[in-house]
Amino acid sequence: MAFTKKKKRRIAVNEHLYFWTVSGDGYIIDLRIMADTPNGQILHCTLSYHYDETPQGNRIALSNPLIVTPYIVRQAIEYGLTQGWQPLSPGPELCLGRIDNQIDLRLEQNKEHTIKGISKPPTKD
Repeated sequence: MAFTKKKKRRIAVNEHLYFWTVSGDGYIIDLRIMADTPNGQILHCTLSYHYDETPQGNRIALSNPLIVTPYIVRQAIEYGLTQGWQPLSPGPELCLGRIDNQIDLRLEQNKEHTIKGISKPPTKD
């Protein structure tokens, strides 16, 4: 089953156009990618948020989550292709599961505070 290309991000990798979408629930980030081909196989992978943990009294505050960037999507596409993903052919969605350890996330660069230009994480007073 294909997802609609409307309002999806686009990326070109090796002269092929792909569309991607990201969603999350606070625990897992879902990344889905499809080629600009009718009924092509969809790639589905997941990532962790890689939150920073800050003690606040007897609790731990989670902040500064991973932001999925085109750099990460490009690597997911390349990894998917090595794992048998066939984006130009019809077929069932290929789910690779969590790929955090298979690609370079560049956590120091792809975190919320860095991307938004915040010099340090906000603190709760």
